[in-house]
Amino acid sequence: MKPIKLTMQAFGPYAGKEVIDFSQLGNRTMFVISGKTGAGKTTIFDGISFAIYGRASGEGRMGPDLRSQFAEDDLLTEVSLEFSLRNQVYYICRSPQQEKKKARGDGYTTVNAKAEMYMLDEDGTQKLIAANVRETDEKIKEIIQLDANQFRQILMIPQGDFRKLLTSDSRDKEVILQRLFHTELYKQIEDKLREKASLLKKEVELGMTERTRLLKGISTNKNTHLELELEEEILNVTAVLSLLEEVQKTLQSDVNEFTKKMNEQKIVRDEAKRKADAAEDVMKQMAIREQLSHKHNELKAREKEIEEMKSSVELAHKAANLQHQEQLCQRLKKELDSYKARLETDMNHYNEEKKKLDMSEARLRKEEEKQEQRDQLDNDLSRLINMREDVYSFSQKQAELEQIQVKKEDYQKSILHVKENLSQLKDRSEKQRKLLKDFEQAQMLAFQNENKLSQVESVKKQLLTVSTALKKKTDLHSEFKLKTKLFEKAKEISEDAHRTLEKIEDSWLKGQAGHLAQHLEDGKACPVCGSNHHPDLARVTESDQSADDVKIAKLAVSKSDQELLEAERSWMKVKTESEFHQENTQKLVDDLTQLVPGFTIENMDMFIQDYEKKHKETAQFLLEANAKVQKIPELNAQISTCEVELEKQNNKLNDMLDVEKQLSIQYTGAATIIHTLSSKIPENMRGKEQFDKEVVKLEKEKRVLQEALDTARRDHVMISENLARLSGTITNLEIHMKEKEKAMDIERNNFLNQLEKEAFETYKVYHAAKLEPIEIKKIENAIRAYYEEYRSISDRLKDYEERLQGMEKPDLNLLKKSLEKAEQYLTLLGDQHAHLIMQVKRNEEIAHMVKNINEEMKALEEEYDLVGHLSDITRGQNTYRLTFERFVLASFLDGILEAANSRLTKMTSGRYQLLRKTDRSKGNVQSGLELLIFDQYTGQDRHVKTLSGGESFKAALSLALGLADIVQQHAGGVSLETMFIDEGFGTLDPESLDHAIEALMDIQSSGRLVGIISHVPELKERIDARLEVTANQYGSKTAFHFTG
Repeated sequence: MKPIKLTMQAFGPYAGKEVIDFSQLGNRTMFVISGKTGAGKTTIFDGISFAIYGRASGEGRMGPDLRSQFAEDDLLTEVSLEFSLRNQVYYICRSPQQEKKKARGDGYTTVNAKAEMYMLDEDGTQKLIAANVRETDEKIKEIIQLDANQFRQILMIPQGDFRKLLTSDSRDKEVILQRLFHTELYKQIEDKLREKASLLKKEVELGMTERTRLLKGISTNKNTHLELELEEEILNVTAVLSLLEEVQKTLQSDVNEFTKKMNEQKIVRDEAKRKADAAEDVMKQMAIREQLSHKHNELKAREKEIEEMKSSVELAHKAANLQHQEQLCQRLKKELDSYKARLETDMNHYNEEKKKLDMSEARLRKEEEKQEQRDQLDNDLSRLINMREDVYSFSQKQAELEQIQVKKEDYQKSILHVKENLSQLKDRSEKQRKLLKDFEQAQMLAFQNENKLSQVESVKKQLLTVSTALKKKTDLHSEFKLKTKLFEKAKEISEDAHRTLEKIEDSWLKGQAGHLAQHLEDGKACPVCGSNHHPDLARVTESDQSADDVKIAKLAVSKSDQELLEAERSWMKVKTESEFHQENTQKLVDDLTQLVPGFTIENMDMFIQDYEKKHKETAQFLLEANAKVQKIPELNAQISTCEVELEKQNNKLNDMLDVEKQLSIQYTGAATIIHTLSSKIPENMRGKEQFDKEVVKLEKEKRVLQEALDTARRDHVMISENLARLSGTITNLEIHMKEKEKAMDIERNNFLNQLEKEAFETYKVYHAAKLEPIEIKKIENAIRAYYEEYRSISDRLKDYEERLQGMEKPDLNLLKKSLEKAEQYLTLLGDQHAHLIMQVKRNEEIAHMVKNINEEMKALEEEYDLVGHLSDITRGQNTYRLTFERFVLASFLDGILEAANSRLTKMTSGRYQLLRKTDRSKGNVQSGLELLIFDQYTGQDRHVKTLSGGESFKAALSLALGLADIVQQHAGGVSLETMFIDEGFGTLDPESLDHAIEALMDIQSSGRLVGIISHVPELKERIDARLEVTANQYGSKTAFHFTG
């Protein structure tokens, strides 16, 4: 940051507006500020600091205290600064909260703090980037990336504060160096390594738990050594896997033996099945023979019924030959009936039309007799048409007169309305101006409350964050208790499932001996021991468990083990999250305790309610005030519009008065023309509407008479034509009827002859024999199906009788019992065989999974050894108790000290050198960034706090210059283009002063601007640019003086 122009108004000792234009320095990069004590030298630094941060450069001077006592009451305190930063020019303007004399009456009113910030283009155009105190503070923090305290320690060393950076502890230096060198990434690396190490450790522990659970599920096959190994609290995985291989060999041998026995029993079972299947086939054939015999007898009994069906089909075919002739007779009868109906209808129409013709002739004679009346109407219409032009002219002028009268009255009303509008507009303008004044007052109040709202909102947000964190902490604690109970419950269920499996397996193995004994016979070898004698056979009891019971128990064990693993993982996850959240919550509470005086967790709800109330009240007030402020432009526009409207209405009134005068002249002319036309037109015809009605009336009467005559003539012609057409139609119908009657008699005689020919005695017999073609087809199909089924049943019955000739009925039940016994013994062997295979397979799966877990754990343990070690080192668990981030910062600090010592050596004639303290501090105190001073005279180092005032100033100045050098070398976000030093040179002897000045001269080549406040004459002589501050009874003034 490099200042360009500082403007102070009513600020400190500066009564009016004081402008310090740093651009007058030109290429000079160093200047001294001189003047008498109290003249206002330090106030220049206060002005720069206040413009940027809203705070003075010293701790004891706050915004409201900086108002000038020399200033006029109506002149507000204000500071503005134009500065450049990274090739961009900014302009910032601030005013503190202050008391202002009221414009009316006595007393003062409080004006709240204000701030605005602009970005300047190359042509000087300003672009607003922050409009209030909160936005300006945020924008300054964003672009400068230093707070006010860090600014004072690095860029501006105020009077009495030059030792702070030098003597600050490791924690304070860490905060400053973090901002300067952006080392947040290294802190993130520390956190990531710690999280990764914790996760790896938990994965290793879960792997060990899972491996133990799997090994506990091994089927030992009564191997005593393996059972003893599995009872150990910490398992010897290598020994267990070795013994498991021996158990697998024994189990596989048992599997092979049972496979052999099963194959032998399958041969016995298959032979029994073959005999049972053959007997069952014979039984089925005998049953089919009985069914065929029964069906054959049923078909034999239906022979008479089939003969009757054949006879009915023959009669139906004969009747079908007569149906065409019968349909022809019926069609002719229907056509004859139709002709008769039409003839009757047409005769009725003919008689009606004859009557209509008589009536139409009488009506036509009556209309022809009205010809004289029609002629009179023609004469009346001609007379009216000749009068039409005068009537229309009279009506037009009458209408014009009425329109002029209406317009004249309308204008008179409008004139009154415009006058009323003018009065209302004047009232409205006065009210709007009063309202504008009220809104401008609201604008001032809005500025006062913006900063207050920002502060309340920030504290409220932090309170709610802590409240949410505490609630989550409670929820996590409750969830941890619940997960602990679930984990313990899952563990108990898993142990019960394992004990139950052991009992069921033991019972099942004992029961196998009883099932095996059921199938032993004297003289035959036992499949287990090989003996041919069985003196004491084992017995099956109801309490023996089945192979299904064993499978169910194993599934229950597998399920409970999986649920235990999931419960343990869930418990571990909640435990880790709870511990991590508790640590973060405590940090939030500590921060809030420092921010809010009197805050405790117990009274949090009270504070939240209090700040919510403050926020709501301030926000509501600000909302209402801003609502008024937003209306100011609109109100100004309304006032302007109102004034324009006033002028417009005045012009309109004048125009309307002129129009009213012209209408009076037009009214007189129209009245004269109407008087002349009145003498030519009868009074009842003067209206255009009355005239037109009379014309329409006569035309209508004439049209009605003519239409009645035309209609009578047209009706007479139409009725005569209809009567002639109906007469011809009736004659044709009578001829067609005679022809149809003759044809029907001929076809009826033909039908009766054919009926006698086909041997139907009567029409009733013929009608009964008629069948539909589909019905005939159905009966014929039924007859054909009967003969085909009869032949098929006969042939199949004969075949089964030949096939079963000489055979006896077999004893199927005896053969099935023999097969069932063989099946049961084979199932028993199969269950034992499957159980052995299941044990072998389960043990193989466990061995495979354990080996995979061993490989995964080996990789995880190797990774944890590395990551855990790195995490410990980066978190400060090392010889020097340095975290990774602080180690990086120490490296930067070493570079700063190297640059600082190059100047300190010159200033102290080689006596002193700054060192970084590398040994560990006592206890758990953070270390690594504290400074020591090495004294060449004693050959020992000591703490920098032991330096004298002059020695401290030289060390602090060297450190500040070295810090600026190193920061400029790194492409960081902080720009150190300026340095201000307030006093301290007076503590130096002449030789040290020369060395200090030489060190300052050396940095001019870097282009950095250095401003020094000092009373030392040597500085004024050596530095050619001087900002002189002079004071009198009216306040202070400044001016640049150049000697070179």
